[in-house]
Amino acid sequence: PAPAPASLANPALLPSTGVIPILIIAYNRHDHLKRTIESILGAIPSKQQSSFPLIVSQQGAHPQTTNVIQSFSSKLARHLHFTYHDNGKRQKGYEGNSWMSYYKMTSHYGYAIQASFDISPDYAHLIVMEDDLDVAPDFFEYFTLAARVLDKDPSLYCASAWNDNGMSALVKDPRVVRRTDVFPGLGWMLTRKLWSEISRDGTWPLAFWDEAMREPQIRKGRACLIPEVNRAYTFGSQGSSQTGGRWWKKFLQPIRLNERPQPWSSLLNMTSGGKHEYDRRLRRALQEAESHTIEEALRADAGPGPAAGDPRDWVVEYRDVRDFESKAGRLNMLNEYKEGRPRGGYCGVVTIWAPCGRRVLLAHSSALAWAKGSEPECDGRASLA
Repeated sequence: PAPAPASLANPALLPSTGVIPILIIAYNRHDHLKRTIESILGAIPSKQQSSFPLIVSQQGAHPQTTNVIQSFSSKLARHLHFTYHDNGKRQKGYEGNSWMSYYKMTSHYGYAIQASFDISPDYAHLIVMEDDLDVAPDFFEYFTLAARVLDKDPSLYCASAWNDNGMSALVKDPRVVRRTDVFPGLGWMLTRKLWSEISRDGTWPLAFWDEAMREPQIRKGRACLIPEVNRAYTFGSQGSSQTGGRWWKKFLQPIRLNERPQPWSSLLNMTSGGKHEYDRRLRRALQEAESHTIEEALRADAGPGPAAGDPRDWVVEYRDVRDFESKAGRLNMLNEYKEGRPRGGYCGVVTIWAPCGRRVLLAHSSALAWAKGSEPECDGRASLA
């Protein structure tokens, strides 16, 4: 079910960043779209509706989808219409008709993001949503504060409501925010500045827009903010990038959506100092963590943990992609690499709560070597393959 109406920890924080529009990308899943719009509207405090104008961009003219959008017309800032025009260009290796949905989707995203920023010069940030997402009651406070962080920290290029490893069994603290090198999507924020950069550089792709957001020509060694406990949940088991719902059942259905608003003002404290301070804390955590095997991390009877007064993290090392896939798979994590880095990870380190009851840092050998060296910041551009 969708979250209850919001009762934000500190609604007074919301207007100070200015107006933050929300863009929903829609096609033909009218029932999903209705639920998503209702969840979003339920999470916006009644006195702050004007601070979060809602935009829906519709591809095609699916009648039921049009009817749903029109039923919310009084709540929308804009109803955009997108029609795909095939220019005949294709990415190498993806020329067949079976890939056309990815070309249409990427063209739609590019059109809708540009059209949303064109609505008003006051739109300095944009939250981009799929049409199958529920949002947490503190979704908007999180993004309001994330917008401030993005504005002042050049080592970040996006913020997301999604943690790729946000399964209920792997997360614990709804107050924690982390960095990831791998763009997660599924409810994310970009700045007008980033979109201008992408437009200037001509790096928006013909297809697979989310993969392009992870590639060096757009990421440029920068990271994305994510919460430990998700502020968005996808309920759509079918879509262009799903395979018979199997992916959704294994990696998306178990995601935990935060239910109680948190004092996200702590986000500013946790992100102060930028990359340098974040890396310093990560380096110290790696230095102080106890080294353990994957078998020990999987044991529910591994001995006294934080509850018994021993707060030390555990670290489990992996050497390469195959080793990561094996160990992450055994921990029921999303065991994928993108652009030479693990999903949900930062500098080769993926942080979860394991069956042993400890916070476990699944760390690449190079991350452990960095922690032992003298370099204060990790290299955000290095491949960890």
